[in-house]
Amino acid sequence: MTDPAPLTARQATRLISALRQGQAVDAAAASFGLDLPAVWTRARTDTRLTIALAGRDPDAVEERVRTARADFLRLLALGVPPGRAELILGFAHTSGWRSDDPFAKACDAVAAASAPYAHTGQTRLTPTRVALFLEELSKPGTTVLAAAVGVTTPAIYQRRRRDKGFATAMDQAREAGRQAVT
Repeated sequence: MTDPAPLTARQATRLISALRQGQAVDAAAASFGLDLPAVWTRARTDTRLTIALAGRDPDAVEERVRTARADFLRLLALGVPPGRAELILGFAHTSGWRSDDPFAKACDAVAAASAPYAHTGQTRLTPTRVALFLEELSKPGTTVLAAAVGVTTPAIYQRRRRDKGFATAMDQAREAGRQAVT
């Protein structure tokens, strides 16, 4: 089954206005010639429409706070650490929210549920790691994978593609390893 034709921004705005005036969603949609499945599809990505469908005014100040909290939880659910979620959302600090016990519990629950997908950090190919990698690679019979010093091989090959000096150093280390065998 395919999704119905999407609602335009203008149609969504008209529907929101009708819902704010107390019309039932099915009656309002019918009056504008909209299919309910199209309304549901638009509500997946239109926060204002979703709030109006919940029977609240999407332009109320408290809805901005509720939406910000929902966005924060969504980012936590995607495995983004709280500090980075604050940066993404443009908030200085969400710690005031965390003092609100029900919200703090929600944040903890979402973070725990998304732990398998959480940000693990990236191991950078620092100058020290480059030196260790090249030293390991210069040993006879050592592969890039074996010499990787905690850095992924895709990261090594990406660096090789964009850094000609690194590529040359890798080639020299491999050659040194081959000559040590002969």
